[in-house]
Amino acid sequence: MNNFSKVLLATDLSPASGRLTDCLFELCPDTGTEVALVHVLDDDEDVDPHSTGYRQKQSRLKRCEDELNKAGYEHTSIMLPVGEPIERINEIADALDIDLAMLASHGKGFIRSTLLGSTTFDLARMANYPLFIDKLHHGNKEGKSLLETVLVPTDFSRESLAALGVIRNLREHIGEVIFVYVIEKSRNAEDLREQREKAELKLAELVEEIKIFGVEGRARVAKGTPSKQLQRIAAEADASLIVIAKTGAGLVKVLPLGSTAQNLALNTDRPLLLLPDVEDN
Repeated sequence: MNNFSKVLLATDLSPASGRLTDCLFELCPDTGTEVALVHVLDDDEDVDPHSTGYRQKQSRLKRCEDELNKAGYEHTSIMLPVGEPIERINEIADALDIDLAMLASHGKGFIRSTLLGSTTFDLARMANYPLFIDKLHHGNKEGKSLLETVLVPTDFSRESLAALGVIRNLREHIGEVIFVYVIEKSRNAEDLREQREKAELKLAELVEEIKIFGVEGRARVAKGTPSKQLQRIAAEADASLIVIAKTGAGLVKVLPLGSTAQNLALNTDRPLLLLPDVEDN
């Protein structure tokens, strides 16, 4: 089963944003996937279809489409809407009823600037679809698969376990999954020990569950500030992707507003796949 059969790939057309295409190939290996390539025009000089700037951007977007077609993705389209980028992306995503939106946080243009402010979190709040944010971290090895080491933070809520569906459907391409539970508070040493033991048992169940899919897994339990611990573990494990629920109790509650997920999204140098509310999805 294909997790993502309709994808919106938003590009700023910078050389760095070209990595999004490789991420698409890994997250959506089914070449029957429908892909809408979108570049939002927000420069008055480029909105005229007869202008040189517009034609150049259209030509570059067409080259991206040709690359996808050569790779076997035949159901493609290109769009150059005008307006505020995040608003237009969300409008198009809803109109096309997409399963995944893909953005890049590196390179020139609107994607870089929006990720430095609150706009990305506005999109995450509005979105009722998975949102992938690519981040070209300094430790990224040339040719390393996006799915080589997948980090999955969980608080054991239904929302945080939505990642299991993604793992199951991409099981043939995933190298390893690391489930992480962070103990934020404890009353005393005994309470900490009990919380750790309970978490280890639940994490062991998750590891055994994905083994049924044929995916290797391991578990980590940490104590401290969740966002800092997740970043530390992601760096130690050299995680290639973090899959995290947008909402849920505790650890990942209300992504656009919760300090843990907001700090993680802003400060991690790892690619992120943000999953929507279970009811929305």
